[in-house]
Amino acid sequence: MKAVALTDVGKMRENNEDFYMIHPSQRLFVIADGMGGYHAGEIAAEIAAKSIVSAFESDGHGAFEKEAMRLLNTANEEIMTYVMDHPDCRGMGTTVVMVAILGDALWVVNVGDSRCYGLEDGKLVQLTEDHSLVAELVKMGSISAEEAERHPDRNIVTSALGVDQKFDVFIKSFELKSFSHLLLCSDGLSNMVSARKIESVLKELPIEEVPTHLVSLANQFGGKDNITVIGIAL
Repeated sequence: MKAVALTDVGKMRENNEDFYMIHPSQRLFVIADGMGGYHAGEIAAEIAAKSIVSAFESDGHGAFEKEAMRLLNTANEEIMTYVMDHPDCRGMGTTVVMVAILGDALWVVNVGDSRCYGLEDGKLVQLTEDHSLVAELVKMGSISAEEAERHPDRNIVTSALGVDQKFDVFIKSFELKSFSHLLLCSDGLSNMVSARKIESVLKELPIEEVPTHLVSLANQFGGKDNITVIGIAL
């Protein structure tokens, strides 16, 4: 297994509010995409990612749901405590996508719209479930998945860490052997680069080149947000 990552401020933002961490020995991967304004979102993202990695405990056996919820609740509390001590940061929060590889199982967890994709039999599959306005509209049948990709409000999330005691979580396990590659990203990539293009890049380039190439594409297509990518060849 090989993992390569890159984060970039993009073309429109003054600071980078994304934060990622890779824990190779534990095979744990995290991207947090902060929100809340200058010098606030980036704090929330860093707190969340570092909290998850430092608190992670697993022997590689059994279900991961309880561990994932413990990690997320701990991160949520740490962000909210920070805000209490720093009122100027009120309103900050962060999305999170987390992947844990435990034995033959692939566990995928997300809050918000940061994503994990898997390349399965040469086809890109979104393994996470967005907590966003457009995702809700798609579920209701108000818009199509294609319309969601171009919707002007596609950056509005409906769940995040650090905002409230309660938050929506997606947790699911997959068979690791089903996938040749994994890709975690913030919405600065998924809102700029189509799934079809991400698929072709994962299939055609060595994993060492994937994050750099995808970040470059996101910037070519506008770079409207910070961009973070973790590419994993299994």
